[in-house]
Amino acid sequence: MSSMSARKTPLLAMVVCFYMTVSVGTTLMNKMSFSGRKFPFPFFVTCFQMAVALFWLYVLSLLQRHGPKSLNVLLNLDDIPKLEWRIKNFLSAAGVAAAFTAMLSSGNLCLMFVQVSFYQAAKSQHILCILVLSYFLRNEMQPWPVVVSCVGVTLGFIINAIAEADIVITKLGEDLSTLIYGCVAGFVSSFFVALYPMLLHSSILKGKNNWQISINVNAMSLVWYTPLIIYEIWVGGLLSSPFLLDVEFWTFNFATASVGFVLNVAAMLQAPLKLT
Repeated sequence: MSSMSARKTPLLAMVVCFYMTVSVGTTLMNKMSFSGRKFPFPFFVTCFQMAVALFWLYVLSLLQRHGPKSLNVLLNLDDIPKLEWRIKNFLSAAGVAAAFTAMLSSGNLCLMFVQVSFYQAAKSQHILCILVLSYFLRNEMQPWPVVVSCVGVTLGFIINAIAEADIVITKLGEDLSTLIYGCVAGFVSSFFVALYPMLLHSSILKGKNNWQISINVNAMSLVWYTPLIIYEIWVGGLLSSPFLLDVEFWTFNFATASVGFVLNVAAMLQAPLKLT
């Protein structure tokens, strides 16, 4: 290992630990947001959180132009083109944003129906989806060790599902409808988790910096969320919810979205710290 790699190792470990801590915290906070007891409108909440992410991305745009150089270096903003907010850029991300919207929506639906532990197991099926999509979309065959590992993950999910069903029936005395909904939503989310980077790689967004991609995809996703919000208004009775104007509830969701944005920052920080 080179001396440069040796110096990077502690910093890389700190960044990875920070990423894992924020990731777990984001999941737990999202579970509280999407419990469905107070405000059973996951699409509206997700759309709100996406708007918060866009707010922080705009703050980053201002920092890139007027902030201190040290902060720009830390956030990897110093060596990329100026972040742009143009409608034509948003429209160029329409296809990728559609997959992103489906990924977030189904993932949050899964989290609303099941416990965090089972949510993680359901989302793990994106590994299986990657193998399947790689074969059908790219004609790529994965090595047998990868396939065997995927089978192991899938068997683990099945065992977890059986255990979860037993808990729901014997201890909670509930039917399996919510668990089934959660499983379906988890599989759909896993599919789009696998599809999203493939679409991103093949789209015209390829080669752009991650911050610009986030701006384009998040902004266009707000457009895709419009019919989902209309559905929650007309069918779900969104406008009659007493929590629609609850300051404490939305403050918590603002904090949750902000922690989620910090998770994205942590992911960005890992990129330049790869060991060579």
